[in-house]
Amino acid sequence: MKEKTTMRGEYRVEARDAATGALLWVQRFKNQLTAINRTIRSEMLQGTYTGALDALQIKYFAFGTGSSPATVNDTALETETLRKQVTQMTAPAPGTVQTICSLGAEEANFLIREIGIFGGPDATTAAESGTLISRAVVSIEKNSNIVLNIVRQDICTI
Repeated sequence: MKEKTTMRGEYRVEARDAATGALLWVQRFKNQLTAINRTIRSEMLQGTYTGALDALQIKYFAFGTGSSPATVNDTALETETLRKQVTQMTAPAPGTVQTICSLGAEEANFLIREIGIFGGPDATTAAESGTLISRAVVSIEKNSNIVLNIVRQDICTI
């Protein structure tokens, strides 16, 4: 018997008209999970992890203007510009965690080039705080006429 376990993350970004709520467009993005994410998960399974139990607890979405390709060794966004607490977290299916962040009409009105997920006990509203769990390079022009709902899923398949 051969098992194949995978962990992946993906984003779905929904843009809505700020005045009417009408759906304008939907974009999907794959993300790069970071090495620290993989290392902590591996150590937890082995029983060798000595850090905080909430080391990978997702707490914040961060948005920036950096455009360098995402790599497994990233530890921060290239140019973090805004950080916002997770709006909602659910488990819609076994092995799946879904986190949602909503950006209102007056938030993040710039060309969003990168999105990151930060977690752990050191994650706060301060830029670059906490553990970068994933990063995606995107191109989303946000302005005050648009509300964004960013839905991210972590999916573990066996």
